[in-house]
Amino acid sequence: MGKSYEVIPRLHRMKIKHLENCAVELLDVDIRNLTEEDYFEIKQLFLEHLVIVLRNQSLTVVPYAKLISRIGTIANWGQCYWNILGKESHAPAGPVDPFTYQGRDIDFPVQRVTGKKINGKLTGIFGTGKLDWHCNMNGPDRARGVALQGVSPAVKGTSTSWMDTTLAYAAMSDELKSRCQGVLGRYEYAPEIWAEGLPPEQYAGMIKNKEDFYEMPLINLSETGRPGLYFHFHNKCSFPSDPELLEELKAHCFKPEFIYKHEWEVGDIVISDQLITLHKRDQDDQEVLTKRVLHRYTFTF
Repeated sequence: MGKSYEVIPRLHRMKIKHLENCAVELLDVDIRNLTEEDYFEIKQLFLEHLVIVLRNQSLTVVPYAKLISRIGTIANWGQCYWNILGKESHAPAGPVDPFTYQGRDIDFPVQRVTGKKINGKLTGIFGTGKLDWHCNMNGPDRARGVALQGVSPAVKGTSTSWMDTTLAYAAMSDELKSRCQGVLGRYEYAPEIWAEGLPPEQYAGMIKNKEDFYEMPLINLSETGRPGLYFHFHNKCSFPSDPELLEELKAHCFKPEFIYKHEWEVGDIVISDQLITLHKRDQDDQEVLTKRVLHRYTFTF
């Protein structure tokens, strides 16, 4: 964070489509048939654009895990309690290399986001309540990347929104940019705010990770050197050096022109850099959440 990285020229083999406000869609991609050159270019596009979309992909888990493991190091193995059918699959003690995995795809471990129950037991996380603006990076040492794939037919008609803080920063007045310089944010991990209505058992597990507080610089750079903000304001954010800045940033950053709304179809994958983007689920209807299933991997890079 705060460090500029050399931009590696990408191969310019893949066609891309710029989506509304932020995010790009990668066209004519099949994750089952990617070469090492393809993985490299997808990673470069991700680092450049922060939110990338691949539509209508296979629901096989191993190719999905291969893609994410080529972008970064999958971090959430310890929460991959399920297989693709929602049956319990004990979380692996350590990383599982999808490139050397010899088992069935149907048994490969994955984390699920759903309120669906099997035999009275939840088969995923965030299965109840709301998911307001948040980012996966709930502290300096948390995984920065998140990948989501829509799996069940019930994802159709639902949406998730992403906000790109690099766009918000670029559009700031010089005065507001100046106020952001050198500001250190103070945060307290608070899933009860941004994920109000969590299943009690999930909240109990999440809160075990809670520290008294953590601090993050407000301004951070993308891997390609573009300035943006770490702004997980629902984690009881404050800026001690400029207490009034919080409300001004909230008013500025969440304008429609900085937000991409993804309307899910089965097979869609969205991958995002959660240091300088945030996302939220746009629905909290429990009847919908009990049927909607997404597969989730988090990763470091």
